[in-house]
Amino acid sequence: MGHNRRIWTVELLKDVLIILLTISALWLAAQTPLVTPLRGLLREEGRQTAPGQVQGDSRSSGALPMAMVANIPVGAGLPDSFSVPEGTEGIRCGLQYDQAACQELFQQVAGSLVEALSSAGEPERIGRQQWESALTSSLGVYMDFQGQIPMPVLAGWLSGGDTPLTATVRRLVLTVWEDGVDLYYRDEKSGNYYRCRSEVADPFSLAGALSGLTDNGAFYAFESDYYRELDPDTLLFSQMPAPAVYTAANPMSAGQETLRALVQDLGFSLNSTSFYSTDEQVARSGDDSVRLSDRGVAQYQYEGREGGGLFPVLSQGEAGTLFDSVETCRQIALSAMGTRCGEARLYLMSTQATQQGWEIDFGYSLNGIPVLTESGRAARFVVEGGEVVQFSLYLRSYTNNGAASLVLPPRQGAAALSARGLSGEELLLTYTEAGGDTLTAGWSARDNRQGEG
Repeated sequence: MGHNRRIWTVELLKDVLIILLTISALWLAAQTPLVTPLRGLLREEGRQTAPGQVQGDSRSSGALPMAMVANIPVGAGLPDSFSVPEGTEGIRCGLQYDQAACQELFQQVAGSLVEALSSAGEPERIGRQQWESALTSSLGVYMDFQGQIPMPVLAGWLSGGDTPLTATVRRLVLTVWEDGVDLYYRDEKSGNYYRCRSEVADPFSLAGALSGLTDNGAFYAFESDYYRELDPDTLLFSQMPAPAVYTAANPMSAGQETLRALVQDLGFSLNSTSFYSTDEQVARSGDDSVRLSDRGVAQYQYEGREGGGLFPVLSQGEAGTLFDSVETCRQIALSAMGTRCGEARLYLMSTQATQQGWEIDFGYSLNGIPVLTESGRAARFVVEGGEVVQFSLYLRSYTNNGAASLVLPPRQGAAALSARGLSGEELLLTYTEAGGDTLTAGWSARDNRQGEG
């Protein structure tokens, strides 16, 4: 009996030791900087859908267009499932300043886009007339991402895979042709237009995704003499837009308390982080620091040796190093901004190569309408030597207050641009963020004519 009791005691001690080791491991994991930022993988860029609706995948949502147009012309070899009203030239269904509607249509055509990107043939340079024909005369869908997205990043967000295309795009078109799909796009760096043919992408899937849509009178500026002074690809509608009014707030107004929560979301270990105040609130952990201004601007800086920072660029798969850098920055932005920006969403504005790496900018949008902040962006990241060494975040929270913005009719907005000498620029709605507590939408001009525009 004594022998059995000793065995029982030894086993009990083993169990206690295992439990203690497990608790210790969990405690250490909780203090590890990489744990918290990875929570961003499970977050959307702010509120993406109405309460109660299912949110999209956090990776593919980075590629959600802000405007789309389905073009279904008569005589384009339409499947039997299509019903085009008699006496019309076809159906043109445009979606703009309606994030939920764009997301719904994009989910229908995303598979075709993935197939076209992964199997695209050699790009063929085309002229402006061929581009306009793709927009208006072919069965297909136009997508406008607002920001400038490198093709490898777009492919990586959609599928985790790669693409042979290297251009940076904002606007692209998928059209049906015989046994395949054509991909048209404008290279934002050069301003040139290209077409790629995919014999792998299924034209019937693309056509089927566009069935059931109804015409809503969407048109492009190049189709109307009234808008000849605008960027020809400006998307317009016969009906007046009624964008919401938003209340804006600084979610970091509580100072050190909110800074503590922010750096914890970023992955700082609070046990090794010191907090102090100068003209700003400061958090420092070793060579990593975050400074928070009273305007809600957070600035991160790594001042140590290469390879020792808190935010290494993590490999995401086959899409390549640029995609890895963009996706790592997006995850950081989500960790810091995803639960603080209210009804806004983040979108990729641009990527710029530097001698050491990349500068990567993200912007805010509200229901598909860009927000122009004081700096022009919501976040900027600097990637050098395979890690994020610096970033700045403009932290704001936006809430729909139930009112509608009073917006000039598009023709008057276009006339105002022309009167100010802004002919040739795109007319689009924007919100201007100047630090106030109310945002109303209004017409702005954007110059898309230059390669970097």
